[in-house]
Amino acid sequence: MREEDELESWSVEKSKTKKAAAANAAGAPGGHGASTFAFVLVAGLLILAMMLPGPSGGGSSTPAVSLDSGVKRGMLDRAGSAISELIRSSAPVTLHHDFHAGFGDWDTLALRASLDEVRNLASSGSSSDSGRPGTLRLWTRSIPLQNYQMEFQGRIEGRSLNWAFRATDQNNYYASRLVMTKSGAQPNASLLRYVVLNGKEFERSTSPLPLTLEKGVDYRVRMSIQDDRFLTYLNGRIIGDWSDRRLHRGGVGFIVEQDDPQQVAWVDVSERDSFLGRMLAHFSFFVVPPGVSR
Repeated sequence: MREEDELESWSVEKSKTKKAAAANAAGAPGGHGASTFAFVLVAGLLILAMMLPGPSGGGSSTPAVSLDSGVKRGMLDRAGSAISELIRSSAPVTLHHDFHAGFGDWDTLALRASLDEVRNLASSGSSSDSGRPGTLRLWTRSIPLQNYQMEFQGRIEGRSLNWAFRATDQNNYYASRLVMTKSGAQPNASLLRYVVLNGKEFERSTSPLPLTLEKGVDYRVRMSIQDDRFLTYLNGRIIGDWSDRRLHRGGVGFIVEQDDPQQVAWVDVSERDSFLGRMLAHFSFFVVPPGVSR
């Protein structure tokens, strides 16, 4: 009987050992399979992102703007841009305003003419009192923000599209202007930017752009505002890279000039101070084509 008990005990232990070995053998392929599945998933996302259409403004009426039609973007460049756009499009929008609903959350603030504008008016014989360049329509709900993405759809009806960011009032803000310098099929665009501090304008700079703008066409403008760096995109392509440390907080707005009308259909503002927002900000700075001056 002792021999039978010992034999039975040995058989049970052997059976347990076999089951454990079988479980380990079954688990190993499972772990390898999970790694393989993750790799295939990432590869699939890359392929899907490369196959997605580029960010052309969401409509067929919006022309695709190219900085250099003779230069083709590489595979990694296109993949990085596509993935960043895919992730960015899935980010929750903090604020949205459709201007067809009016200006309920906007303040209209009068702007004073700059020194150059006063001189131009004086040389033309006009009174300096009538030299107000227009008004700043400031979105009050966005004023507390610091780092964010601003995106809007606008139409040039005069000569330019004008907008402001990191704005707290009519005396402190950054401003950018997309200008159509002349008519015709040749490159006719430039990007102007400056900063207003305590009611005085500083650092006005104009950069010519190798692209053509047209009146009556809808354009999609996006700005990534992160710490001291500001990127400007037109129809998904970068057209400006600017750094400045003087204004740390403030909302978005549009500068309206009496002799230079423009139309803005909608505007979105997505904050960037959350974990997801900071990750999206890094994707925004992922690809910066050469030839864009800061």
